[in-house]
Amino acid sequence: MGTSSSIQIVGQGYAELPAVVDLAATGTGVWVNTGLQLTLPAAGTYHLDANVRSVLTASDGTNAWIGARLFDVTAGVVVPDSEVLVQQIDTSVSPATTVVTQGTNQHASILVPYSVPGSRLVRLQAVKTFSGPAPSVARIQSDGSGRTTLRYERVA
Repeated sequence: MGTSSSIQIVGQGYAELPAVVDLAATGTGVWVNTGLQLTLPAAGTYHLDANVRSVLTASDGTNAWIGARLFDVTAGVVVPDSEVLVQQIDTSVSPATTVVTQGTNQHASILVPYSVPGSRLVRLQAVKTFSGPAPSVARIQSDGSGRTTLRYERVA
């Protein structure tokens, strides 16, 4: 009979986005801090995961998307490989009639290992990028229809 290996969880933490993050007023390509953050309490290796819910509305002639990433505030760096495309609406190739995609909701997940030499503050950031007319609605939110969350498990 073979042996199985398992990961032992040494500690864990969980947080939910405390308020809607409205990206409508931000320029294209500008990363915005959200209120969603966790403190990794000590040196070690962590499994970080986030579930990100976005809402995006775009009209004819727009290619717009919302992205998210994890940012290590303490070190001032993006958590490697944490960038994710949450949602994209491309109406730039639509017919001549006006197309409006109203309040489309999407979710995306971030799943990354992260090793740190000491305690770190990790925060979710979001970005809206577009060509053509600016989207009228672009936001990250969390409610009973879908949560935006951040979690860690310390495994070493």
